[in-house]
Amino acid sequence: MKKLSLLLLVALFAFPLFAAEAADPVLDQARGLISSGQAAKAVDVMEKAVAAKPNDARRQFLLGVAYGASGREAGMFKAMSIIGKARDAFEKAVQLDPNYLEPRFALLEFYGMAPGVMGGDDDKAKEQAVEIRKRDASLGHKAFALIAESKKDMKAARAEYDAAVKEAPNATKPRYWLGVYLMTTEKNYAASAEQFNAALNIDPNYGPAQFQIGHLAAMTGGNLARGEELLKKYIGTNVESENLPIYRAHYWLGLVYEKQGKKPEARAQLQQSLRLRPDNKDTQEALKRVS
Repeated sequence: MKKLSLLLLVALFAFPLFAAEAADPVLDQARGLISSGQAAKAVDVMEKAVAAKPNDARRQFLLGVAYGASGREAGMFKAMSIIGKARDAFEKAVQLDPNYLEPRFALLEFYGMAPGVMGGDDDKAKEQAVEIRKRDASLGHKAFALIAESKKDMKAARAEYDAAVKEAPNATKPRYWLGVYLMTTEKNYAASAEQFNAALNIDPNYGPAQFQIGHLAAMTGGNLARGEELLKKYIGTNVESENLPIYRAHYWLGLVYEKQGKKPEARAQLQQSLRLRPDNKDTQEALKRVS
């Protein structure tokens, strides 16, 4: 559980897990900066925002997100300090609003994956999972699944995702979580597509499932027309959710077009992806193929 690299650790905090509950333009501004690879600017924005409203839990949380994202651009020793600041901001957010689950998930991942010398603590990770489960049974399954995955106990993780679906068969998120697990861990693309499609049967406008069906099409070369259709819908909403940035949707749509032999369309999507996130290397490589 302690073998996560420092750079991957700080990357965990690049985006919130769920959409913000309250409108706050400064949060949108900071998220936009993080999404476009300008984490240092996001830190400046959020430090000022927190100074103006120190008792705002959501501002404290996004300050932690900004710190974590900026750590990816820092050297090893500076990154260690930044990660500590991220943890402190998440802890403050939970103190201000114990029912705010995004910072609890961030703390769960921090305590579960950070080395002991940086503050990692398995017991504290489990404490966060227990508190999450008290407040939301379905998200509790996700929390304990994340702990199991970090311990490489995939059987236990799969059991948690299965239980979440069984307990709420008509909810989109448990289907989505199971689909992502099947896609990324078991590499069972057919089974993962079944879960994403099940989520869309529940809610045809559920963006994360739209995104992942397009992602699968780009990876496997199957169901390209549907992948294209759903990625266009996701991009059209311009609403990022479940850590799925719009620039990445443009990237996958570009790859779908590439597999269809539509180089001009592929090129346009990849160029748009780079406009939104200029430092993305795999998009740069893909663009070379279709130029």
